[in-house]
Parts: sequence; structure tokens; C-alpha cells
Amino acid sequence: MLTQRTPQSPQRLAVLGSVWLSCAGQLPLWRALQHLPELADGRAPVFIGSTMVLVAALFTLVFCVLAWPRVIRWALSLALLGTVWSTQATGVLDMPAMTQYTVLAGGPLAWLWSRPVLRQEDTWTQLVHNLGVAMAAAGVVAAVLILSVADFSWMWLQHAALLELLSPIRLWRLSGSVRIP
Repeated sequence: MLTQRTPQSPQRLAVLGSVWLSCAGQLPLWRALQHLPELADGRAPVFIGSTMVLVAALFTLVFCVLAWPRVIRWALSLALLGTVWSTQATGVLDMPAMTQYTVLAGGPLAWLWSRPVLRQEDTWTQLVHNLGVAMAAAGVVAAVLILSVADFSWMWLQHAALLELLSPIRLWRLSGSVRIP
């Protein structure tokens, strides 16, 4: 027997999608950070965790702009598929393409499209909710940067090439390299 699915707010979908894209969508970056000799003394989990929180908050800021009932599922779907496409095209994960799409995007897409999106009674209420979540995400970004500015600045200056592993950067570069005859 199928049960009624609870409607999800667009803001909740934005946050959950951001967390998934931060954790699973950035696997090549997390694997590369794990193997850095500078983090071999046991600091890797803390640094990777704080970076994960920072990336999730930044994704949340972007998706709060798109957290509208008719837009959020499409935006998250595009982000999920684009992240897997960029990971698959660069060949950083050692698994077949279909497995990557199934694992990294299939489950989240099935969950995302099986839930109805909650609609607010008016546009201003929706806007206030979006701004509230965006402000919370901005606060998280500021807090993480303030608490670990020394680690971030030193690590990213020493290993600037690792920033290329972030899926939005890979996706931007890959889309720029596509030539349509």
C-alpha cells in the first residue's frame, strides 16, 4: 500500500541537496585531501569535515536563490547530473559511468521527484523563508572561515590545484570545452 508523501519545503530540499552535493558529489576532492602528506598527522578528518560544511553552506546559498516550488527540483536535478557528469568525464573515480550515475544521482533524484514540494500562501512568505535560510548559510560560511582561516589559507595556497576538483569548477570548464558543430 502506498502512503501519502509529506510535502517538502523548497528550502529543505535546497539544504538536503546541498549536503548531498557536498558529501557525495565532491568525492574526488575528499579523496585527494585524505592523501595529502600535510594532513597525515590525523588532521585530515577535521579539515575535510570543515571543508565539507563550508562547501555545503556555499551550495545552500546558491540554491536558496532557486528555492521556489517550480524551480528547486529542476535546479537540484541539473546540479546532481552535472556533478556526476563532471566526475565521470574527468575519470577521477574508478567505477563505470552507469554506476556513478546510479550511486551519486539515481537515489537522490528518485527521492527528490517522489516528494511533492510545499507551496507557500504568497510570494513574500516564500521570499522571507528563502532569505532566512540564505542568511543561516552565510553565517555558517562566515563561522567556518573565521574558525579555520589559517588552515584554509595555508592549504589552498599550497595546493591550489585541488580547487579544480570542486564539481562546479569542473563542470564550468567541461561545459566551456564542449564544441557544437
